[in-house]
Amino acid sequence: MSDYTSRINRVLDYMEQHLDSSLTLDNLAREACFSPYHFHRIFYSFTGEKPFQFLQRLRLEKAANLLSTRPDKKIIDIALSCGFSNAPAFSRAFKELFSHSPSQWRKENTQHSNFSTVQSNLNQVNSLWIPYIEYHQGVQLWRMRREDQERRVEVKMLESMNLAYIRYTGPYKGDAQLFHRLWTELCTLAGAQGLIEPESKYLALYHDNPELTKDDKLRVTLAVSTHGDFTGSQSLGSMELPGGKYAFAHFMLNSREYQQAWDWVYREWLPQSGYFPHDRPAFELFPEDEGKSTDGRYPVIICVPLIAAP
Repeated sequence: MSDYTSRINRVLDYMEQHLDSSLTLDNLAREACFSPYHFHRIFYSFTGEKPFQFLQRLRLEKAANLLSTRPDKKIIDIALSCGFSNAPAFSRAFKELFSHSPSQWRKENTQHSNFSTVQSNLNQVNSLWIPYIEYHQGVQLWRMRREDQERRVEVKMLESMNLAYIRYTGPYKGDAQLFHRLWTELCTLAGAQGLIEPESKYLALYHDNPELTKDDKLRVTLAVSTHGDFTGSQSLGSMELPGGKYAFAHFMLNSREYQQAWDWVYREWLPQSGYFPHDRPAFELFPEDEGKSTDGRYPVIICVPLIAAP
Protein backbone atom coordinates (compact mmCIF):
# COMPACT_ATOMS: atom_id res chain seq x y z
CA MET A 1 0.00 0.00 0.00
CA SER A 2 1.51 3.35 -1.06
CA ASP A 3 1.35 6.50 1.04
CA TYR A 4 -1.21 7.89 -1.42
CA THR A 5 -3.38 4.77 -1.06
CA SER A 6 -3.20 5.06 2.72
CA ARG A 7 -4.31 8.69 2.57
CA ILE A 8 -7.22 7.97 0.24
CA ASN A 9 -8.34 5.06 2.43
CA ARG A 10 -8.25 7.40 5.41
CA VAL A 11 -10.62 9.73 3.57
CA LEU A 12 -12.94 6.86 2.65
CA ASP A 13 -13.11 5.85 6.31
CA TYR A 14 -13.81 9.46 7.26
CA MET A 15 -16.62 9.70 4.70
CA GLU A 16 -18.20 6.47 5.91
CA GLN A 17 -18.13 7.66 9.52
CA HIS A 18 -19.61 11.09 8.69
CA LEU A 19 -22.30 10.38 6.10
CA ASP A 20 -24.77 12.44 8.13
CA SER A 21 -22.47 15.49 8.24
CA SER A 22 -22.03 18.40 5.88
CA LEU A 23 -18.68 17.60 4.25
CA THR A 24 -16.72 20.01 2.08
CA LEU A 25 -13.85 19.51 -0.33
CA ASP A 26 -11.60 21.34 2.13
CA ASN A 27 -12.62 18.93 4.93
CA LEU A 28 -11.81 15.89 2.84
CA ALA A 29 -8.58 17.28 1.40
CA ARG A 30 -7.39 18.18 4.90
CA GLU A 31 -8.10 14.62 6.08
CA ALA A 32 -5.90 13.33 3.24
CA CYS A 33 -3.20 16.00 3.78
CA PHE A 34 -3.49 17.18 0.17
CA SER A 35 -4.42 20.55 -1.26
CA PRO A 36 -8.05 20.64 -2.47
CA TYR A 37 -6.88 20.95 -6.09
CA HIS A 38 -4.60 17.93 -5.96
CA PHE A 39 -6.92 15.93 -3.72
CA HIS A 40 -9.74 16.05 -6.27
CA ARG A 41 -7.48 14.69 -9.04
CA ILE A 42 -5.81 12.06 -6.86
CA PHE A 43 -9.12 10.82 -5.41
CA TYR A 44 -10.56 10.37 -8.91
CA SER A 45 -7.47 8.52 -10.12
CA PHE A 46 -7.74 6.03 -7.23
CA THR A 47 -11.52 5.49 -7.13
CA GLY A 48 -12.80 6.36 -10.61
CA GLU A 49 -15.32 8.68 -8.98
CA LYS A 50 -15.24 12.32 -7.98
CA PRO A 51 -15.27 12.84 -4.19
CA PHE A 52 -18.88 13.98 -3.95
CA GLN A 53 -20.04 11.46 -6.52
CA PHE A 54 -18.55 8.75 -4.30
CA LEU A 55 -20.03 10.32 -1.17
CA GLN A 56 -23.48 10.61 -2.73
CA ARG A 57 -23.41 6.96 -3.78
CA LEU A 58 -22.46 5.82 -0.26
CA ARG A 59 -25.28 7.89 1.23
CA LEU A 60 -27.87 6.54 -1.18
CA GLU A 61 -26.75 2.92 -0.81
CA LYS A 62 -26.90 3.27 2.97
CA ALA A 63 -30.40 4.76 2.64
CA ALA A 64 -31.50 1.87 0.40
CA ASN A 65 -30.28 -0.63 2.99
CA LEU A 66 -32.10 1.18 5.79
CA LEU A 67 -35.32 1.42 3.81
CA SER A 68 -35.25 -2.37 3.37
CA THR A 69 -34.08 -3.39 6.84
CA ARG A 70 -35.56 -0.74 9.15
CA PRO A 71 -39.32 -0.57 8.56
CA ASP A 72 -39.62 1.13 11.95
CA LYS A 73 -37.80 4.26 10.72
CA LYS A 74 -39.56 7.09 8.88
CA ILE A 75 -38.24 7.90 5.41
CA ILE A 76 -37.39 11.47 6.40
CA ASP A 77 -35.38 10.22 9.39
CA ILE A 78 -33.44 7.89 7.09
CA ALA A 79 -32.81 10.78 4.69
CA LEU A 80 -31.47 13.00 7.49
CA SER A 81 -29.28 10.22 8.92
CA CYS A 82 -27.72 9.78 5.47
CA GLY A 83 -26.78 13.44 5.06
CA PHE A 84 -29.75 14.83 3.10
CA SER A 85 -31.21 18.11 4.33
CA ASN A 86 -34.78 17.57 3.11
CA ALA A 87 -37.13 14.96 1.66
CA PRO A 88 -37.43 16.35 -1.91
CA ALA A 89 -33.66 16.40 -2.43
CA PHE A 90 -33.39 12.87 -1.08
CA SER A 91 -36.24 11.57 -3.26
CA ARG A 92 -34.78 13.09 -6.44
CA ALA A 93 -31.31 11.68 -5.82
CA PHE A 94 -32.66 8.28 -4.78
CA LYS A 95 -34.86 7.92 -7.85
CA GLU A 96 -32.01 8.97 -10.14
CA LEU A 97 -29.81 6.15 -8.84
CA PHE A 98 -32.35 3.37 -8.20
CA SER A 99 -35.20 4.30 -10.60
CA HIS A 100 -37.63 4.05 -7.67
CA SER A 101 -38.88 6.56 -5.15
CA PRO A 102 -37.87 5.80 -1.54
CA SER A 103 -41.43 4.70 -0.70
CA GLN A 104 -41.60 2.41 -3.76
CA TRP A 105 -38.21 0.93 -2.88
CA ARG A 106 -39.32 0.24 0.69
CA LYS A 107 -42.58 -1.37 -0.44
CA GLU A 108 -40.98 -3.62 -3.05
CA ASN A 109 -37.95 -4.61 -0.99
CA THR A 110 -39.40 -4.87 2.51
CA GLN A 111 -42.20 -7.19 1.51
CA HIS A 112 -39.59 -9.60 0.11
CA SER A 113 -37.00 -8.79 2.75
CA ASN A 114 -35.72 -11.17 5.36
CA PHE A 115 -36.34 -8.46 7.93
CA SER A 116 -40.06 -8.01 7.29
CA THR A 117 -40.67 -10.87 9.72
CA VAL A 118 -38.53 -9.52 12.55
CA GLN A 119 -41.46 -8.17 14.52
CA SER A 120 -43.61 -11.26 13.93
CA ASN A 121 -44.37 -13.67 16.71
CA LEU A 122 -41.70 -16.38 16.76
CA ASN A 123 -44.37 -19.04 16.29
CA GLN A 124 -45.36 -17.43 13.01
CA VAL A 125 -41.90 -17.40 11.46
CA ASN A 126 -41.78 -19.85 8.58
CA SER A 127 -38.46 -21.51 9.27
CA LEU A 128 -37.35 -25.10 9.54
CA TRP A 129 -34.61 -24.05 11.95
CA ILE A 130 -35.83 -24.39 15.54
CA PRO A 131 -34.13 -22.09 18.10
CA TYR A 132 -33.05 -23.12 21.60
CA ILE A 133 -31.84 -20.16 23.65
CA GLU A 134 -29.56 -20.14 26.70
CA TYR A 135 -27.95 -17.35 28.76
CA HIS A 136 -24.46 -17.59 30.18
CA GLN A 137 -22.75 -14.65 31.93
CA GLY A 138 -24.19 -11.94 29.69
CA VAL A 139 -24.02 -14.02 26.51
CA GLN A 140 -27.22 -15.02 24.72
CA LEU A 141 -26.56 -18.37 23.05
CA TRP A 142 -28.79 -19.56 20.21
CA ARG A 143 -28.60 -23.19 19.13
CA MET A 144 -30.44 -23.44 15.80
CA ARG A 145 -31.44 -26.99 14.95
CA ARG A 146 -32.89 -28.61 11.84
CA GLU A 147 -33.07 -32.39 11.56
CA ASP A 148 -29.49 -33.55 12.25
CA GLN A 149 -27.88 -30.09 11.85
CA GLU A 150 -27.06 -27.53 14.53
CA ARG A 151 -25.66 -24.01 14.21
CA ARG A 152 -24.54 -21.73 17.00
CA VAL A 153 -25.01 -17.97 17.29
CA GLU A 154 -23.82 -15.92 20.27
CA VAL A 155 -25.12 -12.42 21.02
CA LYS A 156 -22.64 -10.52 23.16
CA MET A 157 -20.77 -7.28 23.61
CA LEU A 158 -17.58 -6.68 21.66
CA GLU A 159 -14.97 -4.21 22.84
CA SER A 160 -13.66 -1.69 20.31
CA MET A 161 -10.45 -2.67 18.54
CA ASN A 162 -7.66 -0.76 16.83
CA LEU A 163 -6.98 -2.33 13.43
CA ALA A 164 -4.09 -2.28 11.00
CA TYR A 165 -5.49 -2.93 7.55
CA ILE A 166 -5.19 -3.14 3.79
CA ARG A 167 -8.17 -2.61 1.47
CA TYR A 168 -9.22 -4.04 -1.86
CA THR A 169 -11.81 -2.60 -4.24
CA GLY A 170 -13.32 -4.80 -6.93
CA PRO A 171 -14.97 -8.23 -7.41
CA TYR A 172 -14.05 -10.69 -4.66
CA LYS A 173 -16.84 -13.26 -4.29
CA GLY A 174 -15.45 -16.81 -4.17
CA ASP A 175 -11.95 -15.70 -5.21
CA ALA A 176 -9.78 -17.78 -2.89
CA GLN A 177 -6.54 -16.78 -4.64
CA LEU A 178 -7.30 -13.08 -4.19
CA PHE A 179 -7.90 -13.49 -0.46
CA HIS A 180 -4.79 -15.62 -0.08
CA ARG A 181 -2.74 -12.86 -1.73
CA LEU A 182 -4.32 -10.15 0.43
CA TRP A 183 -3.84 -12.06 3.68
CA THR A 184 -0.22 -12.76 2.77
CA GLU A 185 0.35 -9.06 2.07
CA LEU A 186 -1.32 -7.99 5.33
CA CYS A 187 0.54 -10.47 7.53
CA THR A 188 3.87 -9.70 5.86
CA LEU A 189 3.50 -5.95 6.37
CA ALA A 190 2.01 -6.14 9.87
CA GLY A 191 4.58 -8.68 11.00
CA ALA A 192 7.49 -6.58 9.73
CA GLN A 193 6.15 -3.57 11.69
CA GLY A 194 5.70 -5.55 14.92
CA LEU A 195 1.91 -5.18 14.90
CA ILE A 196 0.94 -8.84 15.24
CA GLU A 197 0.58 -9.88 18.88
CA PRO A 198 -0.38 -13.20 20.53
CA GLU A 199 -3.91 -11.90 21.15
CA SER A 200 -4.36 -10.32 17.70
CA LYS A 201 -7.59 -11.05 15.86
CA TYR A 202 -7.93 -11.39 12.08
CA LEU A 203 -10.94 -9.82 10.35
CA ALA A 204 -12.42 -9.22 6.91
CA LEU A 205 -14.82 -6.26 6.89
CA TYR A 206 -17.35 -5.70 4.12
CA HIS A 207 -18.35 -2.08 3.50
CA ASP A 208 -20.94 -2.50 0.75
CA ASN A 209 -24.03 -4.53 -0.01
CA PRO A 210 -23.29 -6.69 -3.09
CA GLU A 211 -26.96 -6.48 -4.05
CA LEU A 212 -26.69 -2.68 -4.37
CA THR A 213 -23.08 -1.91 -5.25
CA LYS A 214 -21.50 -2.79 -8.60
CA ASP A 215 -18.80 -5.44 -8.40
CA ASP A 216 -16.01 -3.06 -9.41
CA LYS A 217 -16.94 -0.71 -6.51
CA LEU A 218 -17.16 -3.33 -3.75
CA ARG A 219 -14.76 -2.72 -0.87
CA VAL A 220 -13.34 -5.31 1.51
CA THR A 221 -10.88 -4.52 4.31
CA LEU A 222 -8.55 -7.20 5.69
CA ALA A 223 -7.32 -6.30 9.15
CA VAL A 224 -5.45 -7.46 12.21
CA SER A 225 -6.12 -6.02 15.66
CA THR A 226 -3.11 -4.37 17.25
CA HIS A 227 -2.00 -2.04 20.01
CA GLY A 228 -3.82 1.25 20.37
CA ASP A 229 -0.91 3.55 19.62
CA PHE A 230 -0.66 2.45 15.96
CA THR A 231 -2.00 5.29 13.81
CA GLY A 232 -1.07 4.06 10.35
CA SER A 233 2.00 3.90 8.14
CA GLN A 234 2.87 4.24 4.47
CA SER A 235 1.92 0.61 3.88
CA LEU A 236 -0.92 0.01 6.37
CA GLY A 237 -3.99 1.98 7.32
CA SER A 238 -5.35 2.33 10.84
CA MET A 239 -9.00 2.33 11.88
CA GLU A 240 -11.09 1.69 14.96
CA LEU A 241 -13.70 -1.04 14.92
CA PRO A 242 -16.52 0.27 17.15
CA GLY A 243 -17.57 -1.84 20.09
CA GLY A 244 -21.15 -2.77 20.84
CA LYS A 245 -23.55 -5.70 20.62
CA TYR A 246 -22.83 -8.21 17.86
CA ALA A 247 -24.09 -11.58 16.70
CA PHE A 248 -21.31 -14.16 16.36
CA ALA A 249 -22.44 -16.96 14.02
CA HIS A 250 -20.05 -19.93 13.92
CA PHE A 251 -19.33 -21.90 10.74
CA MET A 252 -16.86 -24.26 9.11
CA LEU A 253 -16.55 -23.13 5.47
CA ASN A 254 -14.66 -23.60 2.25
CA SER A 255 -14.23 -20.76 -0.24
CA ARG A 256 -17.49 -21.58 -2.07
CA GLU A 257 -19.72 -21.56 1.02
CA TYR A 258 -19.31 -18.03 2.37
CA GLN A 259 -22.33 -16.53 0.59
CA GLN A 260 -24.55 -19.38 1.76
CA ALA A 261 -23.43 -18.78 5.36
CA TRP A 262 -24.11 -15.03 5.17
CA ASP A 263 -27.53 -15.72 3.66
CA TRP A 264 -28.33 -18.10 6.51
CA VAL A 265 -27.53 -15.47 9.15
CA TYR A 266 -29.74 -12.83 7.51
CA ARG A 267 -32.52 -15.14 6.30
CA GLU A 268 -32.84 -17.70 9.10
CA TRP A 269 -31.40 -16.33 12.33
CA LEU A 270 -31.91 -12.58 12.21
CA PRO A 271 -35.69 -12.57 11.55
CA GLN A 272 -36.20 -14.69 14.68
CA SER A 273 -33.74 -12.84 16.87
CA GLY A 274 -35.61 -9.70 17.92
CA TYR A 275 -32.78 -7.54 16.53
CA PHE A 276 -32.20 -5.30 13.53
CA PRO A 277 -28.75 -5.04 11.91
CA HIS A 278 -26.85 -1.88 12.81
CA ASP A 279 -25.49 0.10 9.86
CA ARG A 280 -21.86 -0.43 10.89
CA PRO A 281 -19.93 -2.90 8.68
CA ALA A 282 -20.39 -6.59 9.36
CA PHE A 283 -17.28 -8.73 9.24
CA GLU A 284 -15.78 -12.19 9.30
CA LEU A 285 -13.58 -13.21 12.20
CA PHE A 286 -11.04 -16.00 11.79
CA PRO A 287 -10.27 -17.70 15.13
CA GLU A 288 -6.68 -18.82 15.50
CA ASP A 289 -7.48 -21.41 18.19
CA GLU A 290 -9.63 -23.57 15.92
CA GLY A 291 -8.02 -25.67 13.23
CA LYS A 292 -8.87 -26.80 9.73
CA SER A 293 -11.33 -29.70 9.43
CA THR A 294 -10.51 -32.96 7.69
CA ASP A 295 -12.62 -31.96 4.65
CA GLY A 296 -10.71 -28.71 4.07
CA ARG A 297 -13.11 -26.29 5.76
CA TYR A 298 -11.89 -23.52 8.05
CA PRO A 299 -13.55 -21.96 11.11
CA VAL A 300 -15.22 -18.62 10.33
CA ILE A 301 -17.34 -16.43 12.62
CA ILE A 302 -19.73 -14.05 10.84
CA CYS A 303 -20.20 -10.98 13.04
CA VAL A 304 -23.19 -8.69 12.57
CA PRO A 305 -23.63 -5.47 14.60
CA LEU A 306 -27.08 -5.34 16.23
CA ILE A 307 -29.67 -3.01 17.67
CA ALA A 308 -32.81 -4.17 19.46
CA ALA A 309 -36.03 -4.11 17.47
CA PRO A 310 -38.52 -1.57 18.88
